[in-house]
Amino acid sequence: MSNERSAVVQMPTMGQLGKATSPPLPGRVRVPYFPTAPYIPTNPYVGIQSRIYGATLVPADIDYTVGSEAIRIVQFDIPCVLIARNGGAFNTATAGGAAGNVLPLGVRPLDTFLFRMEYSTGDKFDTGPRIASTCLGEMQNPGELGGVGYVIQPGASVVLGITPLLAGLRIDIGLVCQEIRGPSNYTIGTGG
Repeated sequence: MSNERSAVVQMPTMGQLGKATSPPLPGRVRVPYFPTAPYIPTNPYVGIQSRIYGATLVPADIDYTVGSEAIRIVQFDIPCVLIARNGGAFNTATAGGAAGNVLPLGVRPLDTFLFRMEYSTGDKFDTGPRIASTCLGEMQNPGELGGVGYVIQPGASVVLGITPLLAGLRIDIGLVCQEIRGPSNYTIGTGG
């Protein structure tokens, strides 16, 4: 076996990825996937804080067209871990003088729009637009990502693609994040 580096022409298979040779370890171990369990810093000068980032699409927006994707960009200035993605839709249209939120019989709010998300690097979180009920949760039943979550670096953003399937919807997306906050306007001296 050569120690020279070379390009990988064919991605390794699951079987190849599971082999540990030095030291010899079992090829795989089982770990729970839910609930999402992000890493928490042990540095005493670093704290964590929950924050819900979000985006909204309303019928009055210039890019609101039934069946066409509207783009919303969510900027992150602080490093964080995305824990869950939630969404909801409310019908703002009035029918015969009645209040809004009248959806077709048997249609849930998360079935009224398509959703996709990608990272600012182009990494597609969703490989394509999906009916929102398949990839988003709601606050009572959050759409947890599982594992350790999805790390978002400071200065990065996510692109949300929202496609309304009905007229008159207010669509809200909530990104539940754990921010990692360090000292920002001072430095800790080393003494001396």
